[in-house]
Amino acid sequence: MKYFNILMILNMIIFFSTKANGQGAIMGLNDLEISASYPSCGSFNFMQNIQTETADLVDLSDEFMEKITRLVQIHKDDREYADLLVIPVVFHVVYNGEDENLPDSIIYNQIEILNECFRRTNADASETRSEFIELVGDTKIEFRLAEVDPFGAATNGITRTATDVENFGGILPYGPGESDEIATWVGDSLYYNLFRLTELSLGGSDAWDTEVYLNIWSGDLRIFEPEFGDIEELVYFALATPPLDHENWPEELLTELAEFEQGVLIHYVNVGSNNQNRLPAPYAAYNGIVTTGKILVHEVGHYLGLRHIWGDGDCTADDFILDTPNSNNSSNWTCSHAANSCIDDIGGTDLKNMVENYMDYSRGNCQNSFTIGQADVMRTVLEINRPFLAETISTANIDNLSKFDHLNIYPNPFKTEIHIENASNYSNFKIFDLSSKIVISGELNSTRINVSDLATGTYIIEVANENSILRTKIVKE
Repeated sequence: MKYFNILMILNMIIFFSTKANGQGAIMGLNDLEISASYPSCGSFNFMQNIQTETADLVDLSDEFMEKITRLVQIHKDDREYADLLVIPVVFHVVYNGEDENLPDSIIYNQIEILNECFRRTNADASETRSEFIELVGDTKIEFRLAEVDPFGAATNGITRTATDVENFGGILPYGPGESDEIATWVGDSLYYNLFRLTELSLGGSDAWDTEVYLNIWSGDLRIFEPEFGDIEELVYFALATPPLDHENWPEELLTELAEFEQGVLIHYVNVGSNNQNRLPAPYAAYNGIVTTGKILVHEVGHYLGLRHIWGDGDCTADDFILDTPNSNNSSNWTCSHAANSCIDDIGGTDLKNMVENYMDYSRGNCQNSFTIGQADVMRTVLEINRPFLAETISTANIDNLSKFDHLNIYPNPFKTEIHIENASNYSNFKIFDLSSKIVISGELNSTRINVSDLATGTYIIEVANENSILRTKIVKE
């Protein structure tokens, strides 16, 4: 298998830079082109970088993926997804300037996008090409901002930390002509610099228990390059830590990985689709391409065990997912429905490149799908490798959140109150907005609930007792 290697790219660096052309020491990117390699997702490069003398994370990860794939195949006939897996999220906003101090509305929007994409309720799901329709589906995985912090106190699932660190990518101490030194610095320092976001003592925000919360950190991931005209260079839009196999991986590798908190790091500009921040030159060509909220969807896919759809190599490389077509490279932030770069056989068909897959590098407005195979892998990872992360909610009485099986809620749409019939067996209720934020909750003492304070829009109501939880969509006019 062939892998993209950051150090190979560094051998091709263009070592001249001014503020006018915006080319940095590491990238050599100008604002007239979209680079195939940078900026990008740093998750696979992070895996490559974590090596020990006795263990190779990439090789071990390949073995891990093969094991997961075998488990998926063994249980494929039993696949029902009867339960919904709900993951609590804490979003750490780390900021040096007010632009980085993202308002709650952006976080709520990002959670809404995660849920739409993972549940396949996204409006652009209808744009999936016909040849892929039978391969894609609902992962039955949802995300909810945490309601309780690690100390048992109520929370909205968002932390805010002011920092003196201006660039979490670090400060490049080398200049023109020092390519070997720059390559060494990238290998030795870049990831440690980025993961300062995850430690309060280093200018970031401490993780909440990573076994029971999905921790997401937003901040400025750029590298400051004083020897290249004070360029602030963006190498990665985001990166995620891979799931760990604590039973089989060597202790020395786990010790090294323990230096990096489990979760997702994301450049603050790439959070949500309603974020008013924009990438400056020379990255302005990416605005609208990677500012749709889909970057975090991609990274959470990595966090839950998925590889890039092209396997980070040529046609012989593998993402270990049986229903994703092969390709010889990423889509390079384009959206070509004509591309078919490899011959494969999925159900007897040589499929084109699946640019609509969230695990490609395609434009956000092109991505709209996870395959069923990818859903299988993520749910298996949650069961085996992140077993304490997700809450399992029985959905036996839910038809894709469209109705209560035996409850009648009216009026719907509503204005000031809703009525629930046949609810005597349910003791409490919650109403969520589409970002999974609770907006109203209480005991279900009456068949009437006052919703006059809700803004116009779509919500989800949940009623519960000791044995079951039922949910459906409601609409405020």
